Amino acid sequence: MVQRDQFLERSVVVKSGDLSLDALYHRGRRAPPCVIASPHPALGGSMTVPVINELAWTLTRAGFPTLRFDYRGVGASQGKSRQAPGGDRIGDISDELQDLRSAIDQLLHSTGANGVCLVGHSFGAVVAVGAAGDARVEKLVLIAPATGAADLAALESIRKPLLVLCAEDDARCDRTRLRLPPGAHLEVIADADHSFRRGLPELGKAVAAWVASGSPRADLPPPGAASDTAEAEPFREVDLPESSDQPLELDDG
Repeated sequence: MVQRDQFLERSVVVKSGDLSLDALYHRGRRAPPCVIASPHPALGGSMTVPVINELAWTLTRAGFPTLRFDYRGVGASQGKSRQAPGGDRIGDISDELQDLRSAIDQLLHSTGANGVCLVGHSFGAVVAVGAAGDARVEKLVLIAPATGAADLAALESIRKPLLVLCAEDDARCDRTRLRLPPGAHLEVIADADHSFRRGLPELGKAVAAWVASGSPRADLPPPGAASDTAEAEPFREVDLPESSDQPLELDDG
């Protein structure tokens, strides 16, 4: 049973070409919905690392729908990653871009929204920059983009609302090398490193506040309304019954 006001993400499958990707989705009524891109898959990056967990939690608590997912070859996602550990440079990200765009497809269908906010951490920020030209991307949040491992020259040409958050002590993200476009916002989280072992709550709050900023937006359609009139329904949600009972507690004995 689902407890009232309980934070409960739904396990969903994202179809990326012929592959099935493992993902977690949480409903929300506030626009824009947010797709969260994980760090490097060959360096332990997944949708369950602390930064991604915090982003999903904070954005959901602020009312935004969220979808986080594992790239192909990570966790329970099918396929094989071409990303190799130990390299100084990020190589071909075309597979991860396809996975990210497929996640956008699914979140838009599930929410009935017209556009999304992309939120990416480290390698995920590089993938988000690669998808920035997609017309369905309304906003971008780049967290500790890996400046030493990727060419981020495309940042300068982005003409969409953009937030970049860097850790104060981060050897992988040199914020002096970032060439940001006019109007972009840069924030630095004090006493934090690349993995944000410190400053995690501050990071989440900063992202949620910025995504919520700007002109007021109309609420998204109620759950289920997005697919009620669709001729085909490639994605289907299953509702769990809500309970007013007290949550069960674990027996420490």
